[in-house]
Amino acid sequence: MKNKMLKVASLLLLSTLSVNTWAESFVLKNIQVSGLERITAETVKANIPVKIGGSFDDKASASVIRSIYQTGFFDDVQLGRSGNTLLVKVHERSVIGEINLEGNHKLETQVLLGALKQAGISQGRPLDKSALNQIQAQIKQQYLAGGNYSATVKTELKKLERNRVAVNINIHEGGVARIKRVNISGNKAFSEQQLLKMMESGPKGRFAFFSDRDKYAREKLVGDIDKITSFYRDRGYLNFQILSSQVSLSDDKQSVFVNINIKEGDRFHVGSVHVGGDADISKQEAKKLLHMKEGEVFSQTKLADTRNSIQERLGKQGFAFSKIAVVPQIDNVNKRVNLIFQAEKGQRVYVRRINIRGNFRTKDVVIRREMRQLESSFLSKEKVRRSKVRIQRLPFIESVRIATSPVAGRSDQVDLDVIVKDAQSSNDISASIGYSGNSFLFNVGLKQNNFMGMGKSMSVSASNSKSSKSFNLSYNNPYHTVDGVGRGVNVYLNKSDADADNVSDYSSDTYGATLNYTIPMTEDNSIRFSLGGEHRKIKTSKTTPNHIKEFIKDENNGDSYNNIIGSMSYIHDTRNRFLFPSEGQRHSISLESGLPGGDLEYYKVKLKTSTYHPVTEKMTFALKGGLAYGDAYGSTSELPFFEKFYSGGIGTVRGFEHNSLGPQDSNKASKGGAFSVDTRAELLFPVPFLGDDIKGLRMSAFIDGGNVFEGTKSFKADELRFSTGLATTWISPIGPFTLSYAKPLNAKKGDDEQKLQFSIGANF
Repeated sequence: MKNKMLKVASLLLLSTLSVNTWAESFVLKNIQVSGLERITAETVKANIPVKIGGSFDDKASASVIRSIYQTGFFDDVQLGRSGNTLLVKVHERSVIGEINLEGNHKLETQVLLGALKQAGISQGRPLDKSALNQIQAQIKQQYLAGGNYSATVKTELKKLERNRVAVNINIHEGGVARIKRVNISGNKAFSEQQLLKMMESGPKGRFAFFSDRDKYAREKLVGDIDKITSFYRDRGYLNFQILSSQVSLSDDKQSVFVNINIKEGDRFHVGSVHVGGDADISKQEAKKLLHMKEGEVFSQTKLADTRNSIQERLGKQGFAFSKIAVVPQIDNVNKRVNLIFQAEKGQRVYVRRINIRGNFRTKDVVIRREMRQLESSFLSKEKVRRSKVRIQRLPFIESVRIATSPVAGRSDQVDLDVIVKDAQSSNDISASIGYSGNSFLFNVGLKQNNFMGMGKSMSVSASNSKSSKSFNLSYNNPYHTVDGVGRGVNVYLNKSDADADNVSDYSSDTYGATLNYTIPMTEDNSIRFSLGGEHRKIKTSKTTPNHIKEFIKDENNGDSYNNIIGSMSYIHDTRNRFLFPSEGQRHSISLESGLPGGDLEYYKVKLKTSTYHPVTEKMTFALKGGLAYGDAYGSTSELPFFEKFYSGGIGTVRGFEHNSLGPQDSNKASKGGAFSVDTRAELLFPVPFLGDDIKGLRMSAFIDGGNVFEGTKSFKADELRFSTGLATTWISPIGPFTLSYAKPLNAKKGDDEQKLQFSIGANF
């Protein structure tokens, strides 16, 4: 803008010196324009503020030149007079005929052309040299921000025919400057090495081949300085300061040297701590809210946690926008700081209306019944947070966001906007050909996790594989009653060939049905009951091992069984979402039993646990484990062979063949065990180079461990098998798809290894 103003002033001065001036005004009778090539005379005349028949004098000449120049079509304008005729002589700006970019690899050509177009530099438009200079500087700044300090950007104008010009932009990106050294001075309480470890900026380690730690970026260095500041202030250094942070470049602009000068100051402890203002919080309750105690080292983080606790306490009473001011009283002599948390409740806020948006499949009522924040009640941030978690736990919801919007004319009311996104995996019809363990499978069926958009699940499926043929019909209503009691029913038919599934040779025909209820106890805890009947027919062959034949020949058993099966489970779930949780826990303990009145009496106890911890915004560490034990009671002599536990494969210890671990029969096939142990540690993260572009796709690095044993007395820690590897899970429209590559860490002679494994439709 400054350059344009200077150019206008120069043109005005030149025109004043070059044209014949008139001492007195005259009546304008005609306007003649010369020097035009593409622009019409009518365009010029339309931008002259004086019309034919009007009076023209010296003052009007400056206005005319300014108006014509501001059209952007001309870089020179001169005025003259011949009688009552105004003579206008112009020189048109060159038109951009073509734009050529060379040398750009880091920045895409289309991105640069878009930036040029926004600045007014595009093919067919008049050339604005000042705008071109500005965009040239901006392109260079882009490279500087990315650490390319030796980058150069040069523009060249080449004349073309018909007063056109080619704009050639030549870019030399240069190399990214790398940090060679970081020095911290002024530190006494903590070593320089200790402070450097917490920084993301610094020289790259000798074996850190893929690290970008040594890539300099100002934003990253600012973040490092904030980390150092927080580190000191969390350890009592209340007056800590960064005196200076200097960054210098080598002569070739390829090496960066960082010098940080700090002043630690004295270490302070906490003195008295009080909660004041109009919070109406008793001293006894205030003690529970305070995260810092008298005499301990001052911590800025604990101060923030205390402020948040007081705000949450007031928020539960409807004071969602309360303000908590911290009044410190610093005692420099005794190195103590007294703290007063001055609370201002503000106005109590109500929720007028809750708006549900984005739910194209799911009915509003399904979302609303998970809301713990209700309309016409006090706004509670805790209830809003809880509502978000409950909605995110629905298996057919991919994401949810809850925002508040003020009500016009009412300072004490807000509306809640609940924006949800349905998950793609709540499919209607599925058909798949896949592979699980060591056999191919075919599956076809109707499955809806969100049947008719009402949050109910229904499935009708049939599958056929080398090891089994099955038909299943199930229906579940999680809100059978308004109190959240769920009810479901399951009918199934299965024909299996165990030998094809890597276990002892026998075949089984089974059909049955179960009825189950889920009763919520608290927000995070629920109890599940089920009761059903099952008929099972066992068939043997010449290769059936002795332990199965002996079980069948037992006078109390036989080869055909009518069983009454009951189960009870307790579930504790604090996960923040169903799909790929990033924090929270899920623990369950279940008891399944063949009840008296049936042919077989047995029980199986299972304990499963999983916990999730966020490492970064996009990375999660998960730790999972499980124990299972089974035995017989009453007239049944042992746990039925078809109810035993197995280990090995993608669902337990990856890297070992499906169901291959544990005790073996006389044919060297797995016969299962009555005691099972499994554990898993995983680091989950987005697929590199894809980020969050595909929401239902995640990778993980894992360590698996586990095995099965004849019983608890047979357990030996050195018999546990371990493996490590990488896995990818995709929540596809036809169900979860998992691919893993694992390497056994302590395989023993006789173990069957299988490094690459995948499954479709496994339980997620």
